[in-house]
Amino acid sequence: MNLESPWFLLLIPLSYLLFRIFKTRGHLGYPSLSRLPEPAPLKVRIMRLPRLFWFLALAFAILGLCHPQSHLQETDVTTQGRELILCIDTSFSMSGHALEVVKEVITDFVKRRSNDLIGITIFGTDAALVVLPTQEYSLLENSLKRIQASQVGFQTAIGEGLFTSMMALIEEEMGRDVEIRKVRESINKEHLGDYALMLTRKVGTKKNRVIILFTDGIYNVGIDPTRPLKLASRLGIRVYVVAVEPSAETGVEPEQAISRIAALKGGVVATGGRYFKAEGIPEVEKQSGVADARAIWGALSPAAWHSEIERLYKEVDAIERDRVFLERTARKKDLYFYPALLGLVFLLGMVTIENIWISVP
Repeated sequence: MNLESPWFLLLIPLSYLLFRIFKTRGHLGYPSLSRLPEPAPLKVRIMRLPRLFWFLALAFAILGLCHPQSHLQETDVTTQGRELILCIDTSFSMSGHALEVVKEVITDFVKRRSNDLIGITIFGTDAALVVLPTQEYSLLENSLKRIQASQVGFQTAIGEGLFTSMMALIEEEMGRDVEIRKVRESINKEHLGDYALMLTRKVGTKKNRVIILFTDGIYNVGIDPTRPLKLASRLGIRVYVVAVEPSAETGVEPEQAISRIAALKGGVVATGGRYFKAEGIPEVEKQSGVADARAIWGALSPAAWHSEIERLYKEVDAIERDRVFLERTARKKDLYFYPALLGLVFLLGMVTIENIWISVP
């Protein structure tokens, strides 16, 4: 226990000194047998306690004025919710209207969340963490406004975006002894390596962690998305993909594009998530006679893919909530209540003896 204002303790000896002074009274001496040893009755002994109780009540009141506190304690603040990462494609094909539509969807999605921690990552040729999972929704909205196309490169590295999002979700459980570089090397194989498996044992699984990836393309650079999806599946992280038709500017052959989309869908489903696709795009392509993703996004009204987005919202809402960590606070606990309570007890004892016990025969 620490005292924030220990100088008030000087009042205790001063109070005792005043107590002794006022206890000594002048008197006229006369012959008496009262000073001879004699066993005092119980009532007489109790009647001598009020002065002691008064002093103890005063002493504990002074101790309370010293503001006693416990030693510094760390407290984890938690809530029941989900941990979400919104992973946004910012490649060149997302320029213009495409990215703005995604921002509108994400803003609406964030407003519908309650008690959920939400973070943001972006990817192009590379990937970057924008905001760690937080409940500061104003921070999320302001960060969304600053996101621009081609911020981290012109190409589409979906695998890098997924990997960065996963690391953001499990950062707290990973600890400082885990090397992200080694994790990346360990998953960039046909099967998960030993280092990645070690990470899954250390972190464990949770059912409330989710990645929602928004893209209009097919991966054409970076690690194969199916590889971080395998790790996500082992960690219990669900992955959802909201996609539109790929751009003709991906540089991927049509047959290869079909294969990669099918592999991405399979990997997403293996995590317990789902692959959502905006409706109405083939009709827009047929009518406009273009295959450019930006033209498709510009011609596609939000109502055309409203049903798919609503399905996504319902899927996420159905995911069970779990205890999520908000922050760790270090503070001291105030303990002045206890001496104040003891002082009140002694004060009540003094009043009881002087006003009630004295009338007991």
